[in-house]
Amino acid sequence: MPLSEYERKMLEELEAQLADEDPKFADTFKPEPSAEARSMELSIRDLVLGLLVAIVGIAVLVGGIAIEQVIVGVLGVVVMFAGFWFIASGFRSGPSQGKGTSKASKLDPDASGKFMDRQNQEWERRRREGR
Repeated sequence: MPLSEYERKMLEELEAQLADEDPKFADTFKPEPSAEARSMELSIRDLVLGLLVAIVGIAVLVGGIAIEQVIVGVLGVVVMFAGFWFIASGFRSGPSQGKGTSKASKLDPDASGKFMDRQNQEWERRRREGR
């Protein structure tokens, strides 16, 4: 039995209130991404670097055509395909990185926690002063 519009609105308000009051607890109720969504994640770093290499390859290819040197054109094609391969290698086929496995937490496990604690304290201070 689907929820009525009023019930759906009330549920959304309760979820928003819970997220404001206790974000960590609210995060435990968020659904996990599906296995399909986790299986094809793309690293932004690999995407950007791969695109740059592919663009350089295209430029070398055009330069080889312009100066009528076959070897330079072939080298451009190789560089271009290397860039596309680098993009393709950026797709991860394993499970996605969970929370707390960002670069900051790999370097310093407490770094992201301290930052979020400071943000939460600042938020609470502003809420108290604003009322």
